[in-house]
Amino acid sequence: KALSPMSVAERGPAVALAVSPPVPARRPSPSPATTVVVIAPLSLTIALGLWGIRRQNTMWGDESVTYQLAHRDLSQIWRTAQHVDLVHALYYAVMHEIFGLFGGGLLTLRLPSVLAMSVAASGVGLLGLRLAGPRAGLLAGLVFPLLPQVQKYAQEGRSYAMVCALVTWATYTLLVSIPHRTRWRWAVYGSTMLLACLLHEFAVLALVAHGVTLVVARVPRPVLRAWSVAAAGIVAGLLPLAIWSAG
Repeated sequence: KALSPMSVAERGPAVALAVSPPVPARRPSPSPATTVVVIAPLSLTIALGLWGIRRQNTMWGDESVTYQLAHRDLSQIWRTAQHVDLVHALYYAVMHEIFGLFGGGLLTLRLPSVLAMSVAASGVGLLGLRLAGPRAGLLAGLVFPLLPQVQKYAQEGRSYAMVCALVTWATYTLLVSIPHRTRWRWAVYGSTMLLACLLHEFAVLALVAHGVTLVVARVPRPVLRAWSVAAAGIVAGLLPLAIWSAG
């Protein structure tokens, strides 16, 4: 039964408190363990990536291709990609814009890879945290940048570090999407995986790995259905590039 303002005043502050609107709950802040799992691998990877990043002003052969193509106009990059290296056209376009903003030196060529691999390391840490706890997450995130292949691609002016970061965070988004099943999370997963595939077609193999993992884990059918829709969108977005680049 509704109470009139007069009856509320007569019955005192207890009734006023009872009929007052509820205060929305605050979102919990990240725990210290989560912060450490993110920051420690990120910092270690940046430190290792910046150490000797210029390599006495020398370049790998593939890096020199990035350096030369990314300094061309976008129209010239597109004309070149129609004959060779179409699979890397998006990366060359991204590096072209980065060179335009920060200069076309050797440091600018490699710094995006350092930052991308650092983001990947923090993603590895979060995956370990969510799957096996804070200690596993921290160890996974710290061991990742010590791997020789990771250190190599963290200092190479090619697309591989960016692809690694995108696949890592797509995997984390997939893991988070399973219990929540909200559409926007699956949209983030699909767009992140598609961007990784457009940077390098072989990233689609990670999509296959995700599907196999969901089947082996026997997730509920709605989760499989949501992943299938996202996977179909990813494949549809990648298909034109795959067909064209096959020639």
